[in-house]
Amino acid sequence: MTRFLLALGLTIALALPSGAWAKDAHPLKLLPVQEAVTGAPVPAEILDGRAVVVTFFASWCPPCTDEFKALNQVRAKFPESAASFVAVNLFEKWGGKENPARMARFLKRTKPQFHVIKGSKTIAKAFGNIERIPSLLVYDAAGNEVWRFIHLRGAKKMSATAEEIAAALKKAGVAGS
Repeated sequence: MTRFLLALGLTIALALPSGAWAKDAHPLKLLPVQEAVTGAPVPAEILDGRAVVVTFFASWCPPCTDEFKALNQVRAKFPESAASFVAVNLFEKWGGKENPARMARFLKRTKPQFHVIKGSKTIAKAFGNIERIPSLLVYDAAGNEVWRFIHLRGAKKMSATAEEIAAALKKAGVAGS
């Protein structure tokens, strides 16, 4: 009977369209399987039971530099045991070219104090069809989205500020210093 159920489950899984399982998964669960741009990949345990800040960026994006500075400021004020920060590199090949030297300059200039990983179309879709950068989302410890900033085309406001990110974390129930 166990073999039958296992075979049935495998048959159903193979019959589902590609990505059908991912539709029902929480987008935060996709972060640990992404390759790191610098440092280590995101450990799954830092996403469970704590608030999570996720930003989407590219090294060629001037407002992303400002947002990384704001994220570093906020990272220093909130305990790692209560809040995790992850930057997802998206649209790096905009214009058809990847430029590792540009990414190295960006990382040297911004000195991120958080995980930086490579993004994908799957990640962008899972987080609500991210099409603009910078985009920043804050989740509470239960995985509920509590705040979102998206740099809109033609907007005067270019990136999330340290004050806004800190306020979103407090809304997520995290006490900072």
